[in-house]
Amino acid sequence: MKIKGIDRVDLPTLFVIGKEGRGQAEEGPSWVPLLWDQLNAHFEELVECLAGQDIKELHLWGLMSDGDHWLEPWQQEGRYLAGVQVPEDTQVPEGWVGWKLPPMSYLTVKASAEKIEEATNLMLGEIFPLEKLELAGAIHEHYLPHFAEGEVELYFPFKTQ
Repeated sequence: MKIKGIDRVDLPTLFVIGKEGRGQAEEGPSWVPLLWDQLNAHFEELVECLAGQDIKELHLWGLMSDGDHWLEPWQQEGRYLAGVQVPEDTQVPEGWVGWKLPPMSYLTVKASAEKIEEATNLMLGEIFPLEKLELAGAIHEHYLPHFAEGEVELYFPFKTQ
């Protein structure tokens, strides 16, 4: 991948603990931010799960799945997990949910919150056809502590055509 700002990433199994919600796909902007609020308000409950991890090294994820089909893009109803990546053998605390994603290959691109739709259209409308790729599941959001306010890295799982 030679296009500036777009990278290929091969991730091993990904385990994320967080706050999960479900809602109508078209109403995502009204219920997804509440999950991040819950995560932030109760983050201290995850301290044991994060033992040994430097706060500057935390990987925060906004994982998505269709309500009926695991890890597929949202259709009518969506599921969303606002969470933090932890080792796979981590015990999920009461009141929290763990999602385990299989190893996958992704194309990634960074965008500001207001440019997410534009970045998604570029990836799916131009980059994927150019590279002869198909979307292999739901797009995920990745946040790192050093990102600028409102900056997100979008993860597009792919398979070749």
